[in-house]
Amino acid sequence: MHEYSVVASLLDLCLIHLQEHNAAKVENIVVSVGERANIDKSLLQSAFEILQVEYDSIKDATLTLTTEKLLLECKDCENTFHNLDDPTCPNCKSKNTHITQGRDIRLEQLSLATDETN
Repeated sequence: MHEYSVVASLLDLCLIHLQEHNAAKVENIVVSVGERANIDKSLLQSAFEILQVEYDSIKDATLTLTTEKLLLECKDCENTFHNLDDPTCPNCKSKNTHITQGRDIRLEQLSLATDETN
């Protein structure tokens, strides 16, 4: 379950942004998870809920998970297409394809709040 290490890194990144922007807390975190990122989104959500309580500035934040579709590109005809089951190019039938999108986990958006008491 590497989802815990992914969330730990995500929370570290949130803390860095809090400090850089002199913010008080994180309100919302939007993360995109690629269809081929080998991440279980429900485990990622669960790990977030368990680990976020360790940080006063993140404990009330929400995590929004989106899916990044898998995109492949044909090296022969440069056609870009989406197919989870078959990497064969639908345009020229070549199997000489590679993934261009859909393997990553990315922090897409981070909503921060400033301390209103200052």
